[in-house]
Amino acid sequence: MTTEPRAAPRPAPPRWAGKPVRQLTTGELAEALAYLERHRPDDDVLGRALAGEFARRTAAAEFARRTADRAPEPGGPPRT
Repeated sequence: MTTEPRAAPRPAPPRWAGKPVRQLTTGELAEALAYLERHRPDDDVLGRALAGEFARRTAAAEFARRTADRAPEPGGPPRT
């Protein structure tokens, strides 16, 4: 019988931890970036991959929003 204390159980990994970066939602990307900053700030490769994907999606969403704002009304003249 050992007299050493038991190690505390490890918490379950976050729900996004097993997904490929491209399958993460925007919210999961933000959560992963915050987690990485707190727990593994030296992991440059993962940080760049997450930040790059987050930036790509943010830019794509902004482009889609701006394009939708400029779309002509059905049957009407194009907006200028």
